[in-house]
Amino acid sequence: MTSNTSVRAGEDLLNASLQKVEALLTATYTDHPLESHVNAMCMHVISAGGKRMRPRLVLLSALALPNFNADNDLDNICHIAAAIELLHTATLVHDDVIDKAPLRRGQPTLNDTDGNHAAVLAGDYLFTRCFDLLQKPRNFDIITELSRTLRQLVVGELYQLEHEGDVNLSLDTYYETIYHKTGVLFELAAASPAITLEQYYDFIAPLKEFGRKLGIAFQIKDDMLDYTADSSTLGKDAGTDLNDQRITLPVLMALRHLEQSDPQGKEQLLQAIKEAQLEPVLQAIAATNALEECEKQAQQACDEAIASLAVLPPSEFKEALISLCHKALQRQN
Repeated sequence: MTSNTSVRAGEDLLNASLQKVEALLTATYTDHPLESHVNAMCMHVISAGGKRMRPRLVLLSALALPNFNADNDLDNICHIAAAIELLHTATLVHDDVIDKAPLRRGQPTLNDTDGNHAAVLAGDYLFTRCFDLLQKPRNFDIITELSRTLRQLVVGELYQLEHEGDVNLSLDTYYETIYHKTGVLFELAAASPAITLEQYYDFIAPLKEFGRKLGIAFQIKDDMLDYTADSSTLGKDAGTDLNDQRITLPVLMALRHLEQSDPQGKEQLLQAIKEAQLEPVLQAIAATNALEECEKQAQQACDEAIASLAVLPPSEFKEALISLCHKALQRQN
């Protein structure tokens, strides 16, 4: 059983590490006058904050490893955590351009304030900063894995474009898409300490599994929130998925239920989806208890994530990883 003193010391170490990550994220990029505008745009996005869930995941996964040497290795892990957060932020900037999104985290997006061209360049610049941060650990394996992750993220966007408006989307394809969109980055975050520190090779697979399942649970909840939260809570426009013709799990579950119980109701829902009419779609989701089924799917992914942590010894950091799973399901934005 972990003592209160040990828990407090662990919290202090985690908080100090998160502050280090934040400092790395907000460090001045260059003093070159030609880069001042793109620097300012990048700082606007980074300063908007967010949950910092991915760097927290990196740090907790490292600290939960048996006999992790914080004195020798934590600085490198902080650089990796910051790099992964910059990778995540860069993809959000590009996603906002693709989706023509006016809001992100309750703030105007770069494409809304500065235009698509500038926003794309800012996203590209964040990618370069991501790889700059990886020069400190000097580890080829983590660079290779990050490059693979970036490739998979692009595949996820292509999957999404390919299946835009596809009301016949299979559950397998839905899960494959959200793995590429979200799960792959959580997978990288969770496993990156074990990938970087060669003595933890045997922990890579279970930590990847943890990150993958956590990411899937997180994305299912995200898809649910688009139909349950209002714009002020979400920090972006509610109903965005429907407007962009993204067919996500709440709609898929409603369609599957109506196909068996109410074919006419299914046709009405299909028409509402086609016309992006939010209210009748919300009514169909409520009438079919689709959100309850989504909750079950998210909970199952969460349970599988937690089960994969059996490889780790008991510690306050392992408990914090488990807590991340519960928080992913309980969040309201």
